[in-house]
Amino acid sequence: MLLEKEDNTEVEAAVRQESQRLAQLHGYCALDTPPDKLCDQVTQLACSMFDVEIALVALVDEHRQWFKSRVGLEVSETPRADSFCNHAIQTRHGMVVTDALQDARFSRHALVTGAPFIRFYAGAPLVTPQGLSLGTLCIIDSRPRPDFGASQFAQLNQLAAIVMERLEQLRNRGYIDHVTALPNRARLMEVLRVRGHARPGASGADAAVAVDICPREYLFDMVKALGWDYAEGFLMEVSRTLRRVLGTLPLYRVTTTTFVYLDETAPAQRRRRIADIEQRFTPALEFQGIPHLLDIAIGVLPMEEDVSGGDVVRSLLTVIDVSREEGVSPRLFESVHAEKQRYAFWLLAALPMALTTPDELVLHFQPKVRLRDGACVGVEALIRWHHPIHGNIPPDVFIPLAEKTGQIRQVTAWVLRQVVAQVARWLKSGRALPVAFNASARDFDSDELRELLAQQLKLHKVPPALIEIEFTEHAMANHPQQVRQRVQALRELGVKVAIDDFGAGFSNLSYLKNIPADTMKIDRSFIHRLLDDEADQLIVPSILHLAHNLGFSVVAEGLESERTATLLRHLGCDYGQGYAIARPMPLAELEAWLERRG
Repeated sequence: MLLEKEDNTEVEAAVRQESQRLAQLHGYCALDTPPDKLCDQVTQLACSMFDVEIALVALVDEHRQWFKSRVGLEVSETPRADSFCNHAIQTRHGMVVTDALQDARFSRHALVTGAPFIRFYAGAPLVTPQGLSLGTLCIIDSRPRPDFGASQFAQLNQLAAIVMERLEQLRNRGYIDHVTALPNRARLMEVLRVRGHARPGASGADAAVAVDICPREYLFDMVKALGWDYAEGFLMEVSRTLRRVLGTLPLYRVTTTTFVYLDETAPAQRRRRIADIEQRFTPALEFQGIPHLLDIAIGVLPMEEDVSGGDVVRSLLTVIDVSREEGVSPRLFESVHAEKQRYAFWLLAALPMALTTPDELVLHFQPKVRLRDGACVGVEALIRWHHPIHGNIPPDVFIPLAEKTGQIRQVTAWVLRQVVAQVARWLKSGRALPVAFNASARDFDSDELRELLAQQLKLHKVPPALIEIEFTEHAMANHPQQVRQRVQALRELGVKVAIDDFGAGFSNLSYLKNIPADTMKIDRSFIHRLLDDEADQLIVPSILHLAHNLGFSVVAEGLESERTATLLRHLGCDYGQGYAIARPMPLAELEAWLERRG
C-alpha cells in the first residue's frame, strides 16, 4: 500500500512538472513563429561542426514537436509520440544515442527502421532559468557515431545555451505584456497570422474567447484609490486565476482589462471551461485583503473561414461590448455584429469628409419657450447628417461612435462655427435669438473649446450671452475639478452654460453646488411620465426646488403634451422644450415658425 501511494505521488509530481513546462513553453511565444536568423545559423553550424545530416531546434509541445529551426528535414513538426526529443527533455543533461539499432528503446522505432533511418541522435536540452526543458537542440545522422564523446556533447550544450538565450531575447522583444508577463496582443496577432497562413481562411482554432474582467472605469478607479502598483498586482492575480482554469491553453492580454485564449476543444468542453471561469469570478476576488466583486463579460468568436486574423481582436472587443450592453455573458459573436462593425468603420471613415462637404451636415433647431407666457426664448442647435448615398444617419448612431474615437471634438467645432455664424446672420436681420449647442465630455479635456469659441465670437462680433453650451453630468465624472475650471472659463467669456439631461447620469449633488452653470435641464425620462408616475411627481418638484435654491433656471426636456406643460408651469418650472412645443426643424422651417408666433 505504501509503495502504491509513493507511485501515485511520483505520477502527480510528474504531471505537475509537465503542466509547468508546457505553461513556460507557451509563455515564450516561440511556437508557430517565423524563422529566426540566429537560430538558423546555430543549426547550420551544428551540422558543420559535427558532420551530421540533420540539426533541429525542437520545441516539445503537448502533442507535437515543432521545429523553430531545421536543417536537413522538410517537415516543420512531427508527433510528440514519435520524438526522440521527448526522451531527451526528461533530464537536464539531455540524451545521446550513438546507435539507435542497438538501443532497446528505439531499435524498432518507425524513424529508425524507416525514413530518415535514424542511427545517431544527440539532444541538448533548452533549459529555462527555472530548470524546465522547452525542447532540444538536436543533431541526427543515418550513421552510428560510437566516437561521439563527452567533449562533443559539451559543445552541443554550449550551442543549446546560445539558442536558449536567443529564445529569451525573442520572448521579451515586443511580445510580452510587462505587467502580467503573458503574451500580448501583438503575439496573438502573430499566432493568428502564422496559423492563418498555414491554413488559409482559418486561424487553426475553433473559437477565440475573450474575458473582460471588469469595466475599464473600475480599474481606473482602483488606480486612483490604491495606486498603479496595487492595480498591476491585482491584474497579475487575475491572470493567475485565469491560468489555473485554462491549464496549458495559451492566454493573451490584449487590452487593459481583456484577456483572450484560443480554444480548439469540443463545444461541450469549451462551454464547461467558460462556466468554470464564470464560477471562479462569481465570488469576490480577494487581493491583499480587499475583496473585488468583478463584473466580468465573456465573448466567443467562432473561427470561421471568413474571419481573418486581423479581425479577431476587434470582433472580440465588439462582442464584449455587446455582452455588457445586453447583460448577456457569454455572448456569441454573430454576423450582425460584423455588419455593425463594418457600418461603424464606414461611418468613422466618412465623418471627416462630411465635416468639409457643404450641405452634408446641417443644423436643425428646436425652440425653447418660457412656460409662463409661451414666449420663445431661444433654440437648441442639433446636428443632422444626410449622406448622399446612405441617406439620413441618426445622431444617436454617429455621435456615440465619434465620442469613442475622439472625432467628437471636430464635430463640436463644426457645430460651434455654424451656430455662431447663424446667430450673426440673425443679428444682421434684427433678430437676437439665443442658441444652445451640446458639448461632449471629451471637449473638456483641453482648452480648445474655449479658445475656438472666443475666436469665433470675436470674428462674427456676436454677444457671448446669445450662446449657451450644454454638457451632461458625465463630463464631470473623471476630472470634476478640471471640468469645473473649464466651465468657469467659458462663463468668463460671457456665454451661458447649461447642465443637460439632469437625473439621467451620475446626479452627484456635490457637482451641483460647485459647477458654475446657469441652467439645469431635467431629463425627459422624468417628464414624459409626469402625469401618471407618482415617483416622478415627487422627484420633479424636488429637482425644481433644489435647482432654484442653487440659482439655476430650469428647462423641462421632452414635453409631449399641453397638460404636462400646464402641470410644470404650476410647479414653477421656468422653460420647456419638446414635441408639444415644436420638433427640431431645418432653418427655413424654424424661421417660418418664429414668424407665425410673431
